Amino acid sequence: MKGITVFNFDHSLTAQYEFLQRFHARLNVISMLPFRRSVRLWSSERNFKKASKLMRLETGRQFSLLGSGDYHHLTMALLEQHQSPLTLVLFDNHPDWMRPPHKYHCGNWVYTAARLPQIERIVIIGLENGDLVGKRFLAGDVESYLLKKIVLLPYLPIEVQLQNHQESVHLESMLKIDLQAGIQEILDTVTTDNVYVSVDKDCLRQLDAITNWEQGTLPLDTVTSCIKAIAESHNIVGADTVGDYSPPTFTSPLKWIGSMLDRPADAWRMNRQQQANAVNALANFKLAEALGFV
Repeated sequence: MKGITVFNFDHSLTAQYEFLQRFHARLNVISMLPFRRSVRLWSSERNFKKASKLMRLETGRQFSLLGSGDYHHLTMALLEQHQSPLTLVLFDNHPDWMRPPHKYHCGNWVYTAARLPQIERIVIIGLENGDLVGKRFLAGDVESYLLKKIVLLPYLPIEVQLQNHQESVHLESMLKIDLQAGIQEILDTVTTDNVYVSVDKDCLRQLDAITNWEQGTLPLDTVTSCIKAIAESHNIVGADTVGDYSPPTFTSPLKWIGSMLDRPADAWRMNRQQQANAVNALANFKLAEALGFV
């Protein structure tokens, strides 16, 4: 990895002073504040393309920090900069694979990414929030799942209902039972030499991260162990993280409504900010360490 780029959409990262100071020599901060509300949660194609132009990296081999998970669909702007075949390894509490209407949405960007020609496979690890349980599974990218373009490795076992199948399908990973077996399971699903890693910190337990979404129970050390193993056996061509805390604010009434329906009640609590900055800065440091910056 060559360097660290902070895309400042919401000030959640620029308040992490110790992290910024620690990596100052290898870090570039790019202001994305004009897009703070227009691309938050979801974006028009016009605004997405405008934001993407500002997100062009001199080298794709960057660890990029995007702020709140509300901006996770901007990972697409980074993936589009890679031309060689790659596997996207995603740590997330949500599958982010809902079918459109919105093309650039934090809840369905994986559906869009699965249709990029350079992405051979997407491996999603974590997945505890309930979006896949039972018939909810059918609202997602079942096509890519059946084609094995998307591999799902929930941290806790779940039962899903496939269309035209009378019996449910059992999904689980080995990570919680046996870390080394779980890491090998992930490595076995990677189909390319090149890997792009994306981490939404909402997959982590609250001891390790504080986000504005409901969270899973993955330990951060488990995630960093996986990343280190991937780096040892594959070529990590880029990485990003979201899930840093900022109160969700919008000018669009539709976004307000959608946000209130989807989030936990404490997502707007401003008094979480200081604690979140300290906890998330440590998480970002450990992710940077796993990627080889320490």
